[in-house]
Amino acid sequence: MLSLLKQIIIKNFIFAHTVRDMELYGIIKGMASEMGFADFGCAAAEQLPAHVRERYISALEEGRFAGMAYLGRNLEKRFNPALLVEGAASILVFLAPYSLPDSSPAPAGIAQYALGRDYHQVIKGKLFQIMERLREMYPRFSGRAFTDSAPVLEREWAVRAGLGFVGKNNFLISKSCGIKNFIGVIICNLHIPETKDAEPEKFRMAAGRCGDCTRCLQACPSGALEGEYCMDSRRCISYHTIENRNLAADIRQGDVPDFHGRLFGCDSCLDACPWNGRNLPGWEEFHENYPLLQGKIPQWWESLTQEEFGRIFKDSPLLRGGLENIRESVLWNKRNI
Repeated sequence: MLSLLKQIIIKNFIFAHTVRDMELYGIIKGMASEMGFADFGCAAAEQLPAHVRERYISALEEGRFAGMAYLGRNLEKRFNPALLVEGAASILVFLAPYSLPDSSPAPAGIAQYALGRDYHQVIKGKLFQIMERLREMYPRFSGRAFTDSAPVLEREWAVRAGLGFVGKNNFLISKSCGIKNFIGVIICNLHIPETKDAEPEKFRMAAGRCGDCTRCLQACPSGALEGEYCMDSRRCISYHTIENRNLAADIRQGDVPDFHGRLFGCDSCLDACPWNGRNLPGWEEFHENYPLLQGKIPQWWESLTQEEFGRIFKDSPLLRGGLENIRESVLWNKRNI
């Protein structure tokens, strides 16, 4: 009799906690919607499987990360979230849209993601608000927020959180909100239901593949997308115009591709994707410099001083590449006309 009573108590305890956990998932989803995120999902904070590690290490060893040495550091942390947050139990994943409206032409040579304020600051600010509200609800809450600024494989976690699938161009594709989305992540110690349990239909529908479509590969102007799901940064225009710290020297040595008019980043493989039709309107913060940049000719960039550049774009992703890289890109494009 006692044993039976004990079983009933345990079952009721588990049921009560499951109900509360499901409510918490819904509360966080509501917070995400309130703050303008396009979508939210959750995955268990587990060590990533061996095939993910093998694919990453293979790209690293083959030199496909080019000069981005930071991608070769903190390797263990990239595959094990427990090394980033003690007691990690859940990974909350959020999508933030940045797409321009269809009727708005993109400024010449500048990738859409760089038309406003630095997405790291904008997204982290909202994630910090969510974390603070969770801390008010659960004083023992502990977590960290990430947005493309730490050893976190955001796209992998977005897939595991039921937010989409990775396309042949290596970007996350969401069937509900397209391809032009930033990914924000919170790794925390709360045990929150995974999307596959909280919203099984959503999780099931998020999965997908590109099928026979190869528009992104065909659109890549430099051949950096050398195969399905295989990108070589050494030939990528975005890498050279944004990340390459030796651009001038590499241009002199003939180690860079034709930029085809690009000055900062390249959206070709993104723009070619059919899932652009599902893009949601981007946050206003991500378009703040759009009026300023629209219609600017290459000579405008050449006339800017470092002081002017720093003042105008003080909170912009454009600082990542810097004015010197943009100027080098202008000169390189002139040579290739």
